[in-house]
Formats: sequence, structure tokens, C-alpha cells
Amino acid sequence: MTLQTTDRPLSVRGLYQYHDVIGLLSAGQAGFSGPVSLAFGPDSLLYVASRGNPNQREAVRITKCTEDGDYVDQFGQWGEAEGQFIWVTCIAFNQRGQLFLADENTHRISIFSADGQYLRCFGQHGSGDGRLDRPSGIAFDQNHNIYVADSLNHRVQKFTQHGEFLAKWGSKGSGEGQLNMPWGIAVDCQGDVYITDWRNDRVQKFTPDGRFIMTFGSSGAGEDQ
Repeated sequence: MTLQTTDRPLSVRGLYQYHDVIGLLSAGQAGFSGPVSLAFGPDSLLYVASRGNPNQREAVRITKCTEDGDYVDQFGQWGEAEGQFIWVTCIAFNQRGQLFLADENTHRISIFSADGQYLRCFGQHGSGDGRLDRPSGIAFDQNHNIYVADSLNHRVQKFTQHGEFLAKWGSKGSGEGQLNMPWGIAVDCQGDVYITDWRNDRVQKFTPDGRFIMTFGSSGAGEDQ
């Protein structure tokens, strides 16, 4: 085998080909309306969060379908009461098969069973420890803790899966380790945390306790930007 070395990573452009499409515009049942997040559930079904629009409250829901797009079920509805949501930003399953949903309107994380039963929630508006201001991305580590991109507080917060505050890091800015409206979040098998730093047009990598490791990306339209 011959190893090829280059000064920069090879582009993935051209390595992926179109395969299929799932869904159609729909305010209920089959299809989606403003889909913003998806996750595979413990039942191997695809769960898709539809955000709808201000004039389409009936479209705000979680749709369950097969990976081929066959409609199975749906749950959730527009509102601010427990078990309801308005501006869903992200959904993710924990290791127990429970669905966690971030809602930037109610500034909370709601938890449902895989069949759509509302279980509990945590979070309220504010900037103190454990409080949230437009939460967006969520992700779990191997210890079942949940990381939340606390978007307008320009930080990341760490909670137990029961919503107990554990830690936080980040402040508004463009320096290393600083954030400006963090949005997406992921945790790798070593426990390191990756944050899409929206307004800074970059991705930052941190240790599980929030120590800055590296950053990549910059504003622009080039392959590395």
C-alpha cells in the first residue's frame, strides 16, 4: 500500500453521490415542514423535528418514519405548556432511548419516551448556572451527561441527564475558546466536545471539562472556510 502525503487534507468533494430523498412538504403526518433536526431512535426509526412557521402551528411536531420515508407516527404540539414546544432546535436520544428536545422559545430541554410520552423538562430563561438563553445543539457523553450549546449566553453547559447543573465554559468573543452564538455540538469517543461557533464561522474542540484544544475554519467560501 502506498501512502500519499499532502500539505492539506484531500477534499471530500465528489466522493458522495445522491442516493434518495425522504419526505415532502406537509403540516401533518407524512412529510415535514421546516425540518431542523433528526435522530435515529432505539426502534431504528428516524425521528424528524419540524419547526413549521408562525402561521403553521399544527406543523410543529416530531415525525417518526422508516429510513425509506414511510410514515409511522407523530407526537408533540405547539405551545409553552409542559410537553409542548415552539422553536425546536435539536433532538437527540440518550443511552436509555429517551428523546431530549431543545426549544429556544421556552429556553428548556424537554424529555420524551420513544413513543412520545412526555417525561420531564429542565431549564429556564436566564444567564445564571443552569439557566438557558436560546439553547440549540445537544449531545451526550459516555457517562450519560448532556452538553447544551447555550446560544445567546455564548457558552456550553453540562448537565446530568436529569437536568442537574454540572459545569459551564465559554464567553462571548472571537478568541480561542470564546464563542459567538454556538449552535451545533458533538462528543467523540474520547469525550472531547466539538462546537460549531456560528457567528465566528469556525468549529472549536474542547476537552470534556472545557479546556480549549483547537479550532478550524474561518469566514469565506473556500474549501477550508
